[in-house]
Parts: sequence; C-alpha cells; structure tokens
Amino acid sequence: MRTNIIYTLLLGLVLGFTGCTDDFEEMDRPKTTSDKIQPDYLFTRALVTGSGLSVGVWQLVHQTAGSVYAQHWANINPSFTSDNYEPGPGNVVWDWYYARPHFAPLNVNNQTIGLAVELKNPIKEACARIWQVYMYQLLTDMYGDIPYTEALESVKPAYDSQESVYNSLFEELEASVALIKENRDKGYPGYGNADVLYNGNLDQWIKFANTLGMRMALRVSDADENLTRSFFEGLDLSETMTSPEDMALVIPDEDGPTYHVKNPLSYVYNWHEVRISENLMGHMQSANDPRISVFAEPNTNGEFVGLRNGQPQDSLSLKYNNYYKPEFCNIGSFFTQPETPHYLITYAEACFLKAEAAERGFIAGDPAGFYRQAIEASLHQFEINDQQVIDDFYSEVAYLSATGLEQIYTQRWIALYPNGQEAWSLVRRTGFPQMQEPVYTWPGNDEMPRRVPYPVNERRYNAENYDAAVSQMGGDSQYTRMWWDVEN
Repeated sequence: MRTNIIYTLLLGLVLGFTGCTDDFEEMDRPKTTSDKIQPDYLFTRALVTGSGLSVGVWQLVHQTAGSVYAQHWANINPSFTSDNYEPGPGNVVWDWYYARPHFAPLNVNNQTIGLAVELKNPIKEACARIWQVYMYQLLTDMYGDIPYTEALESVKPAYDSQESVYNSLFEELEASVALIKENRDKGYPGYGNADVLYNGNLDQWIKFANTLGMRMALRVSDADENLTRSFFEGLDLSETMTSPEDMALVIPDEDGPTYHVKNPLSYVYNWHEVRISENLMGHMQSANDPRISVFAEPNTNGEFVGLRNGQPQDSLSLKYNNYYKPEFCNIGSFFTQPETPHYLITYAEACFLKAEAAERGFIAGDPAGFYRQAIEASLHQFEINDQQVIDDFYSEVAYLSATGLEQIYTQRWIALYPNGQEAWSLVRRTGFPQMQEPVYTWPGNDEMPRRVPYPVNERRYNAENYDAAVSQMGGDSQYTRMWWDVEN
C-alpha cells in the first residue's frame, strides 16, 4: 500500500493532464519520459477509499446506520441517536464517495477508467468498471435514487431512478467480465500489486463480479423477478466465489500515514461507543454458536451479555461508566487487530447467496448443501476449524425445508457481522431476522429506517434535481421505500 502523498501527487498529475488543450497536445514531448500516466496507483486509491476502510466513513456506513439498524450492535455513546431512529441527512458518506477532495473514490476510479481507455488496456478498464459497480451499489442501497449518468460530468447532476441504476450496473458487470475474457490472453498488463483486492488475478475479478451480481440479483428479486432470473440464467457457478481465497477484502496498513488506511474497528473498540446487540447475542446463544467468543469480548464478569438497542440518552449519560461499559460485551479481539481484514464479500456470503437462489428456483442445486457450505465457511473464516465443534453447531441449526429461507437469511445475517450495511439491506428486503423493538425511539420514528435521507447540500445547491428525485421516489424520509424494498 503506497502513501497518501503519492496518491495525491498522482491524482494532481492526472487532473492536470486531463485539462490539456488540443494546442498543448501538439507540443514536443520530453524524449526521456512517458507522456502517459499509468492508472495503477489511482486504482489502489480507489480500492482503498472505495472499500470504506477509513474509520470516518466506516462509522457512518456501519456503526451509526447499518450495524444498529440491523442490530449487530447497540449504541452506548450518549451523543449518538441513530440507534433511537432519530432521522438525519447522510452528508458524509455521499460527500466521501462523490466529492471529497483527494479521496472521492468514484471520481478517482472514473479517472482510472479513462486512463485505461486512453492506454487501450481493456484489462485495467474492466477491473475498474467492476469496482465502480461495487461502489454505486453501496450508495444506491443507502439512498435510493442517486446521481449516476451525470454524476461525474456535472456539478449539479440529475438523479437516476434506482431501477435504472441497477439495470445499468448489471450491464456493466456483464460487459466487464466479457472484456476480461476476450482480452486476458492478449498480453495486456494488469494492475499487479497495485490491485489490493486480488493482486491482478483475473479469475478472482471475474468471481468477484459474478458474486456481486448474485448479491444484486437477489436484492432486486421482489421488485423485478425477471431481471433476477435473467442474471442467473447466464451465470456459471464455477465463475463465482468457490473458496475462501476468492473473498474480496482489504488488509489495513498498520504503518500507514493516516487513520484512513488503518483498521476502523480498532478505533471503535477503544472509543467504547458500541456493545453487541441483545438481538444478535440471543440468536447466537440459543444455538450455542461457537462464534460468540470471536464476535464479542466478555464483559468484566467474564460473561457474554448483549445490550438491548435504543437505550435513552439520559440513561447512557448517567450510567455509561458504571453500567453500560462494564456490563455488556464490546467487539471481539479478532476484529480489532492491526491487520484484521476489512471484508467486502466473503466466501460464506457467496454460499448463502447460492443457497437462497437454489431454494427459490433461480439455480439448480441443493439449498441444504449450499447452506451447510456457508455455515462451515463462516466458522472457518473466524478460525473455528475443529470439525466436531462445527458438526455440533450445525446440528443446532440444521437445514429444514419448511423453514429453509428463514434459516438462510438468519444465518447470513449473523455471518455478515460486522458488515452492518449488508446486514441492514438483508433485513430490509426479507424481514428476517425480526428486529427487537428498541427501548426508546425518536418521537414519530418507531420503525427501523428503510434508507438514509439525502445530504443537506443537495437540497441547497442542487435543488431542482433534488426536488425531482424526491418527487420520483415519493419523499426524502428515512421511511421512504426504495425500488427494491417492496415486501417487508
């Protein structure tokens, strides 16, 4: 992983070159240097910043949104109120991905794509296009309708409907995978070690794209089943994640120059802002789940105790040090080490996706078999390798055809920990597992939020397009349903 100074210099160079006029293009080039900027380390920057590794953006995607809404965690910071469903605009995440100077990964990655096209390198172009899909899906699943076709072309872009965004993202995945397959043996250089996801392994980029496609196809299945079936009909399961080595993850840089490249969970752990949710703990304890000691640190009495979500602020303020901190479980040490992976899509999730797709008839195969693979993959991911322990746990959660989908959803929700954004999306789509009623909720906001409201600056500076988007979606409330969120 290179330093941020290098990234910033490269970004400045790229932006400078893209601003050249036709007259400058006619000037003599220095004979001892290249007149082309390579996109490699811009791509590194796009991967790292786009993964959400930085604790500042990580908190707002997960800790104060998805992770408390999906009840992986309960909040104990008296200053935070999202666990009580207080509505608030999603300023920072939007700004980070679209506009944050020197960081905005959508813009950096768009520059990467442009350079790859200019260099006529379809391999580098395809990988960057796949990564753009990953980031846009994260944003549309938070906000709903978003700037897409005009996003990187205008300072006041129009918003695209979530349905049109998803349709375009599927097209991008298909085209990018085809581009890799058509050109992989033609001698084009890849990103090599600048690719911090897969070190230039094109088989794994194809598997990442197709597994991301499975996640997306099931996400939209209640809104457009034909789109879901169309995706799975063209899918070769051998070209999805088939082993732990295929997982998409970023390794934090312990020696990195800023917190933007270090493990965000180590900060959250030390700040004592969250405790394991009573809902998550209860599901795990009822099944004698061996991952409890991985997910959670015992309380001061050596016990595993979860906290009910939505504790009132006055209670948190008064009893923070003598009750909430000592009595309830903090994040387990597995997640707080300097180089604990930042997981984006895991092999376990890939298996759960296949289990659901098989159970619902989108693919051939045995849902129980995929489900068992998913359970075992999750335990192995968290370094639980004793086969007897694995077998004993599986006997507690063994697949039953009558309740198969509920089991797939619930176990996937657990295995996603601590990816709160994906867990929240799963709960929004399926209704499983059932969320507990918080102790206290903000007046008039009694139900789990369905989306994050648009940023304040969009209302101020892009008002015409903001108003059109709000009208198209039916509102800008945290309870406004997005296109794919139709059933629960």
